[in-house]
Amino acid sequence: MKRIILLIGVPGSGKSTLADKLVVKGFKRMCADDIRGEIYGDPIIQGDPKEVYQIFFERLDIEFAAGNNLVIDNTNLNPKQRGPILEKAQAASYEDIQLWLLDTPLPTCLKRNSERLRVVPDKVIESAYAELQRAGRPRKSEGKVMVIKPAAENNEFLFFPQN
Repeated sequence: MKRIILLIGVPGSGKSTLADKLVVKGFKRMCADDIRGEIYGDPIIQGDPKEVYQIFFERLDIEFAAGNNLVIDNTNLNPKQRGPILEKAQAASYEDIQLWLLDTPLPTCLKRNSERLRVVPDKVIESAYAELQRAGRPRKSEGKVMVIKPAAENNEFLFFPQN
């Protein structure tokens, strides 16, 4: 069964850490930040979103055609961002479509961000957090929803299925 997992969360919520755990289990990681790094030399440079996502979707089509299990490691903060990916997954006959919301408290995200090499401005994280809380939480109509909270141990997670 072909599987796709869309990670949903603000910078510092744990998306890439979780994506790395899925890669070890055979998932192919797709991330717009990697493309930004290739094009602009630094993943923090946002650059031209149209160019970045054109490449992202071209590569996504290749992965869908190959039938690979995928983890999408973008913020995916709202249904508008997730919609095109989910539509392509359905068109490519992916039966197991999951949305994993990293429900990490804002202070935790800000603290983690301050401790990493590639620091995102606090205002960007705060804005993303507000957008996610306002209208971005995944709906069951989009796929199987899993809420993930950070565990007491670093880099560990607690999973709460919503369907």
